[in-house]
Amino acid sequence: MNLKKGDAVVRISHNQDIIFIIHEIKGNIAILQGLYTRLIADSPLEDLVLVDSNSLSRINESKTEYEKKILSSYQKKIGHITGKILHLDSDAFFLSKCMNLYKALGIYAYGVELTESLMPVQILEYIQRIRPNIIVITGHDSYNNRGIDDLRNYKNTINFIRTILAIRSRYDVDDVCIFAGACGSNAESLIAAGANYASSFDRKNIEAYDPAIVAILVAITPFNQIVDIDDIYNFSKMQKGSIGGIESYGKMRLLVR
Repeated sequence: MNLKKGDAVVRISHNQDIIFIIHEIKGNIAILQGLYTRLIADSPLEDLVLVDSNSLSRINESKTEYEKKILSSYQKKIGHITGKILHLDSDAFFLSKCMNLYKALGIYAYGVELTESLMPVQILEYIQRIRPNIIVITGHDSYNNRGIDDLRNYKNTINFIRTILAIRSRYDVDDVCIFAGACGSNAESLIAAGANYASSFDRKNIEAYDPAIVAILVAITPFNQIVDIDDIYNFSKMQKGSIGGIESYGKMRLLVR
């Protein structure tokens, strides 16, 4: 089988559980990015199987229905002046999906496609320009199961931490609400660095929309109310316990005359 960059594949050794896109091929090793999950991985080419177009079509239809469910659920909860979101994402496809979701809900959001390593360098420039009160820092990550406490065992957790620290050098926890992380990130370290919410406490995978779901819920929760973490799970496919954080107030305000 002649696999190439851009092909949709699954891994035989992992029971074909996650659909990936081949991002790059280095010799006999494929660098993979999750098609619907924020996971990065590598795999020998012989462990990969091509996903047929009919299967992809069925899954895409299922994801479209999921998007409609999110929209219908949140539209019933939106008040007046919502929070302003700055969404940094290393994945252009996932970023576009999240931006479409924000737009459909009428929530102001500014999206930036940026590799994880550049996020700490450029984040303050974007904050000064956009003036958000909610920031999403996400993309792809992974944990290699070689020791939870060693940050070298995570693909991008350290980049997320550096970005959070840059933000917290200027803005405190009540000024700007931060979500940070992706699949398998060291959530405890992200929270310790200053994130309000993070993934993934159970080192499980999160889907493309999950960071946006957290940001939306913060944006539509009144400024004098604590965001209800259970609402995050009500409107996503995350398993309870995957995403968490500290008690944080929402960013929505009513318009008065």
